[in-house]
Amino acid sequence: MTTTTEHAAPTAADRAARASCFAAFAIQGFMFASLITRLPTIKDRFDLSDYQVLAVLGAVSVMCAVGSVAAGYLAVRLGSARVLRLALAAAAVCIAAVALPGTLAVLLVVLGVYGLFVGAIDATMNMQGVGIQDRYGRSIMVGFHGMWSLGAVIGGVYATITIELDLPLLATLLIVTAVALLVVALLTRSLLAHALPDDAEGGLDDVGGRASRDLLDHPTHHVPWVPVLLLAVPTFVMWFLDAATSAWGGIYLIDGLGSSDSAAPLAFTAYQLILLITRLLGDKVVRRYGALATVRGSGVICVVAVAMVVAAPSVGVAIAGFGLLGAGLAMIPPLSMVAAGHLDADGGGQALARVNVSNYVGYLVAALGIAIIAEQVSHRAMFVLPLVLAPVLVLMAGQFVPRTRSTTP
Repeated sequence: MTTTTEHAAPTAADRAARASCFAAFAIQGFMFASLITRLPTIKDRFDLSDYQVLAVLGAVSVMCAVGSVAAGYLAVRLGSARVLRLALAAAAVCIAAVALPGTLAVLLVVLGVYGLFVGAIDATMNMQGVGIQDRYGRSIMVGFHGMWSLGAVIGGVYATITIELDLPLLATLLIVTAVALLVVALLTRSLLAHALPDDAEGGLDDVGGRASRDLLDHPTHHVPWVPVLLLAVPTFVMWFLDAATSAWGGIYLIDGLGSSDSAAPLAFTAYQLILLITRLLGDKVVRRYGALATVRGSGVICVVAVAMVVAAPSVGVAIAGFGLLGAGLAMIPPLSMVAAGHLDADGGGQALARVNVSNYVGYLVAALGIAIIAEQVSHRAMFVLPLVLAPVLVLMAGQFVPRTRSTTP
């Protein structure tokens, strides 16, 4: 027999927490886009080869993974709200530091530290999002990710304007830092509070604390590795395509298609804009067609989009391809996380955490694979490897169908 749980209407505190979480997602998207779209500028400023760009992206990806794991431990002690606000502020400072004079080694250190905080932000933002969704008793998580996309679109437009105006990189990134610090200080103060793990009632207002308690309560819980790996493979492909677009899209337009510097951020902006629009409609699509059809259709769109980028006769066609790719990839991350959560009914989210590692692996492999193709073949061939991998999303769409969770007596 199933029972229905009645949820009380959201309180004023719940609504304030939701607004603060919206702000956190949006400013993180803005910061990330403002920096990643200036990668061609940083590449030229430091006279980096494609292999050196690989080293930069690799360092950031590794530190993101470390930061994400560390945030899980810190959240249970300090609360995910506090960790999130500190990490956002620290990441904002790192962005300005990227533009300071220095050697490649200094750049790698700064970006590595930035990656550490980005990993912590990624983990704690989603802890807050899930906790607030639990308070509301209905799905609102896609909206948080939509705010990230909105912030990313604004960041991409901002980068395009500042490049067109030929503003110095330091001044441009100092503005990003200032805006981010203001948002963190003024608009993220109402995130969910954290009750200490040894609270007398055993309650944890913060989902970060609850997840960590669950992991401690189930230290020997067996998580089935085969289903995890089968889901991680197409999830990895999704993040590979995302990384290829975010990190290499602008370089592809300049070095592969001969676009102007000011046009380069449009690859990322178009991608994020369509990603945002699709996410606003995504819940209705999934409810109507189901996870299998949604992912399969998304995979077909991805194949067509990357083919457009590879065969593009002009910069405009390539930008359109990147935009279409945003439509194809938009719903795959949340559907992946839902499916991962159903693989593990009692393990405190261990399956979800393991599938999420494919995020960082995707970025690392994309950085390596595309850099090798650019150096050994040509910049025009940079997106051939993403085209080869994209059909995996169609072929393995069945892995995104949530499994029936068993209940423990």
